[in-house]
Amino acid sequence: MNWQKSGNIKEITGSKDLLIVYGTNSLAENLDLHEILTSEEQIYAERLRGPGQKSTWQSCRAGLRLVLGSFLSINPQIIEFKKNRFGKLHMVDSKLFFNVSHSNNSFLLGFNHSGRIGVDIEKLSGREDIPSLIKYAFSDAESNYCKCGNLAERFTEVWTLKEAFLKAAGVGLVEDLTSVSVTGSAENNLSQLNLNQESFLCPNGETGSIVFKNKLPLKFSWITI
Repeated sequence: MNWQKSGNIKEITGSKDLLIVYGTNSLAENLDLHEILTSEEQIYAERLRGPGQKSTWQSCRAGLRLVLGSFLSINPQIIEFKKNRFGKLHMVDSKLFFNVSHSNNSFLLGFNHSGRIGVDIEKLSGREDIPSLIKYAFSDAESNYCKCGNLAERFTEVWTLKEAFLKAAGVGLVEDLTSVSVTGSAENNLSQLNLNQESFLCPNGETGSIVFKNKLPLKFSWITI
């Protein structure tokens, strides 16, 4: 995996490849957030109290606005987001698809000019009861996949892949997660919707996954403003 570090937004958005952007909560420290975030977003961020929660959310939203602003050649602060009935962000009357995820002190952004996309990023704390989570959320095929290798690594891979799939498919919460499968036979849910997938390690050891429509070259950028 080749993550290209860059503090130049124009450089990051210089192609129509399927773009994956990684960043950390330090991004918020190096930006004038009053010039990027809306007043409503700034008020929302002030309500976040968890360790690193505020700075990670600010960094993620600011990074999203900066990249979208560069793609669309507009002031990032005036971009208007809407939410669908499942809470997924989108822009009205735009053919640029995007998705976001954040975990601990890092975030992941995905951008696709050719169709839907879902992303997820996770890093285990070591306190998770992985067998119980597998029983609760994984199909038989996914469970078997986890048992055939490093349990923690394969669990995080499947977990992020399933989250990314649900975001890309736009189905929101699923009552029975075991009914959705992203591994196994050619008849899994990814293939049924003709979606592609990729899982990878992020720069600080997190596991990331993307699910996307239409096969394109992948560009992995680490935003370092």
